[in-house]
Amino acid sequence: MAQILAVGRRLQTFRALRHREFRWFWIGANAQAWARGMQFLILGWLVLELTGSASRMGFMIFLYGMPTLAFVLFGGAFADRFGRRGLLMLTQALVGVLVLGLALLDTGGLIALWHIYTAAFVLGALQAINTPARLAIVRDLVDRDDLMNAVVLNSAVMNSGRILGPALAGGVIELAGITPALYLAAGFFGVGTVTLFMVRRVPVLARDRQSTILSELWGGLRYCWSNPVTFTVIGIGFAFGFFAMPYAQLLPAFAKLALDTGAGGAGLLMTGAGIGSLSGTFIMASLGNSTHKNWLLLGCIFLFGIALFCLAWSHWFWLSWAILFLVGMGSIVPMGTTVLQLSVPAEFQGRVMSVWYVSAALMFIGSYPMTLVAEYISWTAAFAGGAAIYLSVASVLGVWRPTLRQLRV
Repeated sequence: MAQILAVGRRLQTFRALRHREFRWFWIGANAQAWARGMQFLILGWLVLELTGSASRMGFMIFLYGMPTLAFVLFGGAFADRFGRRGLLMLTQALVGVLVLGLALLDTGGLIALWHIYTAAFVLGALQAINTPARLAIVRDLVDRDDLMNAVVLNSAVMNSGRILGPALAGGVIELAGITPALYLAAGFFGVGTVTLFMVRRVPVLARDRQSTILSELWGGLRYCWSNPVTFTVIGIGFAFGFFAMPYAQLLPAFAKLALDTGAGGAGLLMTGAGIGSLSGTFIMASLGNSTHKNWLLLGCIFLFGIALFCLAWSHWFWLSWAILFLVGMGSIVPMGTTVLQLSVPAEFQGRVMSVWYVSAALMFIGSYPMTLVAEYISWTAAFAGGAAIYLSVASVLGVWRPTLRQLRV
């Protein structure tokens, strides 16, 4: 009997994979996530090798975030108005070509700082269109009863990329150099694009042909502002993105300049956070369609903030790794995405997901001021200050206001 129950729990964890279209999407998403996990360590390490400056690396991340913040809302409107599968294929293919171009430049010894800055800016613009479609399409590929499981499995994919991508990139850089790492990342982007050809049956929403992109965008923003659930979750997400999540982009600089370790060590730190995130998402996946999503979200909020505050005071590599594991477990992205997708009507999914993804864009924007604080004051001030502000905002929106405490979805 115990063995039967154990098998049942494992099947519950992966139940969304019984849908053929989601299964192919999930396989391709793994390759795409590994490539993205490699991408940020590689580009960050390239800047550090060329300049030795944490603030220059922070500026590169800021350049990535600028077009993401500027275009992500339009990406959601595109995802609601046009085919989500086609948008994913086009943008992901272009990302792969761009990374391949950097690899060719590095092969010829021609790579310069402005190449990396330009690539980061274009990558941010492409991801602004790609990510809302990637988040919104999940609902199109599974039944409602499997949606929480599908969202969590999709988040698990991103977290697996945070584990395997940095570790793989760090190892390849240490053993063979940055150029092979760039070629490998481009190859993973290519695999992720090819598998999308197998996702064939994606429903197309009926649209009002007389409406415009701007009017649909405005309608989505009004919905987010007027709906108490979306306002609360997205408001917490904004504080999470700008004040707390920049730590993830700064781990290569933190590893090199504060902990005095190499690319392999930086990759290992990023992997620690990724393992924590993956562990958390699989725990949530095993819960099935839990009725306590609001308390799960609140638990993630405070685990993340407290753990990040503790990281600010750590100067030992393995203690930092252990704390990062807890930071990763506290990521609010899976539960925040689930709550929104279960609460928002299908016709608003892309636009609401694009507003939700603004929190990720704020992560890149917030990286630059955080690196300035780290460089001119200390890493302790940078991480602890960000964690304290995030916890304050989350306490007001998530605890003091009753919306999230009383939520049932």
